[in-house]
Amino acid sequence: MSNLIIDEGNTLCKAAVVSNGAILAQTSGRDIDDAALQDFAAQYGINNIISASTRRERVELPAALHGIKHVRLCAETKLPILIKYSTPGTLGLDRVAAAVGASVLFPQSDVLIVDLGTAITVDFLSRNGEYLGGVISPGPAMRAKALNAFTGKLPLVEVPADARLRGQSTTEALQFGILNGVRFEIDGYINAYRTENQDVKVVVTGGAANAIIRPDVTREPNLVIIGMNRILEFDGGR
Repeated sequence: MSNLIIDEGNTLCKAAVVSNGAILAQTSGRDIDDAALQDFAAQYGINNIISASTRRERVELPAALHGIKHVRLCAETKLPILIKYSTPGTLGLDRVAAAVGASVLFPQSDVLIVDLGTAITVDFLSRNGEYLGGVISPGPAMRAKALNAFTGKLPLVEVPADARLRGQSTTEALQFGILNGVRFEIDGYINAYRTENQDVKVVVTGGAANAIIRPDVTREPNLVIIGMNRILEFDGGR
C-alpha cells in the first residue's frame, strides 16, 4: 500500500511516497504544479493521500488524483497523540506532524522537537504522547532579512555553514551573530529541558538543521513526512 504525502510549507512544497513506513521517493520545490504532482504520483499505485499547507486553507489535488482516499490535515483530524494546547485551532500543522513523527521515532519517551525552518519552533512531547506546547522564534534567514530591513546600512547576508565567535568584518559579524544566536538559543533550550529531565530525547529537523552541531541530538530531515504518514494510517489509511 502506497501513501502520497504532500507537505506545503512556508518555503518549500514537498511530496513523498511512503510504503510500509519506508519513503520510496521524494520531490520538492517552491511550488509543485498539478502536472508535476500527477507525473510523480503516476509512478506508484497510490492508495491514500494526506496533505497539509501552512500557506493556504487546503491543498487542491489534480483531477487525476480525485477519487483516492484523501485526508486533509486540520485541527479536527484524528491524531495518535493528545494535543494539550490552549488554542489548538492556531497550532501549525507542521508542528503537529513533527510531534507525531517524534512519537514514531521515540515511542514512550519525552522528546524535544526542534524545527529550524523559516521560523524556529521548539516543542515538547511527553512520554505519555501528550503535546504540551512550545515556542516560536525567527529562523536564520528571517533574522538576516530583519537586520537588513530595519537598519539603514546593514547588508543582507547569507547565513554561513559555520561561525567563529568574532567576525572580522560587518558581513562576518552579521553572519556569525545570526548562526551563533541560533545555536546558543537551541543549546539553551536543550540544556534547560535536560535540567528537568536528563533522559529527554532531542530531534532536529528543517532546512537549517545542520546549524546544530551537538552530538547528543538526532537529525531527521523527514520528520514531518514521517508524522503525516502516521496520521494518515491512524485516521484514514486503514
